[in-house]
Amino acid sequence: MTEQVAAVGTGATNQTPGSTVVVSVADLTLAWEIQSNTINNDKLPIIPTASRVQSGQILYRLKIKATVTSIGRNAPEAGHALTVSSDRGGDTIRTSSAATDAAGTVIVTLESREKGKLKLSISERDVTFVPLEITLSDAWYESPFLLTGYNVCNESDFNGAMVTANGLSNQHRDDFLFGARGVVMQGTGMALNGQYVRPTRVGSTWATNSRGHPTRMANPGGVTFAYTAGVHGAFGAVTAGRSIAVDPRVIPPHGKVEIDSIGTRYADDRGSRIRDYHIDNFLGAGNSVVQAWQASGFNSTQRKVKFIGGL
Repeated sequence: MTEQVAAVGTGATNQTPGSTVVVSVADLTLAWEIQSNTINNDKLPIIPTASRVQSGQILYRLKIKATVTSIGRNAPEAGHALTVSSDRGGDTIRTSSAATDAAGTVIVTLESREKGKLKLSISERDVTFVPLEITLSDAWYESPFLLTGYNVCNESDFNGAMVTANGLSNQHRDDFLFGARGVVMQGTGMALNGQYVRPTRVGSTWATNSRGHPTRMANPGGVTFAYTAGVHGAFGAVTAGRSIAVDPRVIPPHGKVEIDSIGTRYADDRGSRIRDYHIDNFLGAGNSVVQAWQASGFNSTQRKVKFIGGL
């Protein structure tokens, strides 16, 4: 991304003997300067807090300072109106004022949902300029994200009796399959043999304790399971250390992000409790991965997040 571009007037001599040519050179020149953001103090665009994903696309916002200078006086040109436009039809351009201020500047705000290359130009013929070339790709979310973690259950953390179940060829622990912390509640679990198990039919209600909290399936015979190759999220397979659950209104499905101090993650899942600026990291299977996450110091912290595209 170009940070600053300036231009000066140019002219050419007459090539025809015995004739006269008039060369008109603008006395004003324009310099562009992309402004640093307040998130990471770099030149990347931001994704505004109030914006939401539309048709899988985020909203880029970038601020550029345009400065008009008089070449002859070597001084800023105040009160000069500028009309700035993009060579792409879908981009939105706003200026901070109708004309340049005492410093000869006006702030240009570019907003777009289209990544890739574009050029900004002005329509004023009395100002010499070079179009500003910009590439929209990575961008910082203006708002930090709350980080949490989630897991699926692991049969090794249970101690119930080994039982048979509909759809499964091997026996598994009763509380792993039917308990309130087990497969039916969590959606998927890792069995002792390393296979993953998921429910395919749940034809039972929950038995509850005296406080109304679920304890186990009231009718285990009404539940059918299947072995599965892995853990599946709303948008595809999820992998520990790679996948996150997000609000798809904020991070598009399959979107790739870089989380401060965590690294690169992919939006492979969503959750009913994951709303707005909240990222839930998939940790893997079992209690041990949760304990490691809680000891890491990342849980329930607010972190900067950079959008770095899709798959």
